[in-house]
Amino acid sequence: MKYLTIIMLLVSTMLIAGPQEELIKTDALHDASEYQTELSQLEMLSAEHPEDVEILWRLAQVHFDIADQTEDVEVHKTHFYPGFEAAKKAVEIDQNSARANHWYATLIGKIGMLEGTKQKITNSYQVEEYGLKAIELDPNYDGSLHLMGRWHYELADLSWVERTVAKIVYETPPKASFEKSVEYFQRAMKAKPDEVRHQLWLGKALMKLKKVEEAITAFEGTIALTPVDDGDKLMQNEAEKLLKKLN
Repeated sequence: MKYLTIIMLLVSTMLIAGPQEELIKTDALHDASEYQTELSQLEMLSAEHPEDVEILWRLAQVHFDIADQTEDVEVHKTHFYPGFEAAKKAVEIDQNSARANHWYATLIGKIGMLEGTKQKITNSYQVEEYGLKAIELDPNYDGSLHLMGRWHYELADLSWVERTVAKIVYETPPKASFEKSVEYFQRAMKAKPDEVRHQLWLGKALMKLKKVEEAITAFEGTIALTPVDDGDKLMQNEAEKLLKKLN
């Protein structure tokens, strides 16, 4: 009986270690921006371990990353929806996973933007809820800090038509501001200074506040960073265009 128990423990340890070792490999693919290969590996892992939260939130992440390389809406639709389903399942399994909450918030926000004004505003409830939960669980993760910066930016930047829809959708409209957006982007930059996304959106928020010199500095900083993938290059191109408007 004693030996049987030892064998069972060894098998259990091997099963746990297996996915973890494979995730080290998929994380290396992610760091190398090999997103399609990473997706294939994660899909195989998920088929073997369908309840593994660490696999699920990475699936959500890589779907986002693939979509983020292009402005093609069809590509966005192809990846944001399955990415969200993976994040949703991860949260259902473990409500206290910071990354699961982060990707749930990120992807439901992206889906809202795909589906139009009303859905964008409706989904923003959950973007805030799960985004703040992610920060509560991991206060230093730059992705979640950026997410809340974007949440404040998008709501503060609503058009007149969108504000009219918001009054219908919200019982109590959320308080959002470009000032708070700047604060979150600055916190994200402090957590990860070499992230193109943080620099670009800080500049955009500063533009809204008419802080021209600070916005110029942020855009110049965006362009000076080394891009890691095509998504970064798209954002740097945007920074260049915005910089020309300010100079």
